[in-house]
Amino acid sequence: MKALVFHGPRDIRFENYADPELRTPNSAILKVSNCSICGSDLHMYHGAHIGNKEYGADSETFCTGHEFIGEVVEAGPNVHAFKTGDKVLAAGGTGCGSCPACLTGRPGNCAVSTAFGIGPTLQGGQAEYVCVPNADATLMSMDGLTDEQALLLTDGMATAYFGLTRAEPKPGGTVAVVGLGPIGLMGVELAFALGAAKVFAIDPVESRRAMAEKLGAIALAPGADLVPRVRDMTSGKGVESVFEASGASGAIASVLPLTARRGNASFIGIPEPNDALPLPLIMFKNITVRGGICDVQNMWPHLVPLVQQGRITAPDLFSHDFDLSQGSEAYSLFDSRDEGVLKINMTVG
Repeated sequence: MKALVFHGPRDIRFENYADPELRTPNSAILKVSNCSICGSDLHMYHGAHIGNKEYGADSETFCTGHEFIGEVVEAGPNVHAFKTGDKVLAAGGTGCGSCPACLTGRPGNCAVSTAFGIGPTLQGGQAEYVCVPNADATLMSMDGLTDEQALLLTDGMATAYFGLTRAEPKPGGTVAVVGLGPIGLMGVELAFALGAAKVFAIDPVESRRAMAEKLGAIALAPGADLVPRVRDMTSGKGVESVFEASGASGAIASVLPLTARRGNASFIGIPEPNDALPLPLIMFKNITVRGGICDVQNMWPHLVPLVQQGRITAPDLFSHDFDLSQGSEAYSLFDSRDEGVLKINMTVG
């Protein structure tokens, strides 16, 4: 098959790769129709880290991508919820499907849980075909969803909901979203859907701030005057619920100063190993801090009704379309963060 293959920092190649085979009896193979690039993919692209894994020039090659949709073309004997021909979307990662955590709906707690396309352990879906282990729990039917909605539900929209709700936004309360990539912009829309009265949207890119303003947010650029301005607009209190959706060191550092006393701060951006939070600020402001990786499958029951009822529309998030064969150019453009670049759809075949 043809696939996008990681060969080292800023070296994503469209080339021949071995066809996937069923890994386990509970696996399915998808013929991928569309895939997209996530901000966390850029950690690999930059030769940085995801957890304790470093992506250098000597890294093993693997198929990239954890946001993909497609059609089931083969299913193992222990796959019961899907059959050949079903149009499905896949969660961005999965577990084994047979351990106690997986069997009780907590695949993120599985000892072998991992994301697709961040290493050779679980090949990614920026490819013509991909094997999906634990298929019954990892796949969801695309019935009633557009391709764009399905792609967003593979990871980005679920992560936005996970991160925002862990900041415990209250009806009539204040929310700040730090980082206005696709996840942050969906977080802005979700904050209003969950009842926030005032949402601050913070990002250095003007076009992204403009999109947040269209959603009703107060858009602000980062800088030395950010915290004083937010305090002025919150009667000196700061923000009750702060959702960090960037992973950039500056974004992470801005969160606790923005957070009100006894407020909540939620982090979902992938940090670098040296990123840290000041414990005295957490202690003396009584801030509740949460961070984590989204268990995508458990967000779907909350999100799919909101999407299908038009409560969440994620307008204009896909700014560019490419063919999979143009994957190298797509990664380069996505990495540029140029004005107008937001989310990239890649059509396969």
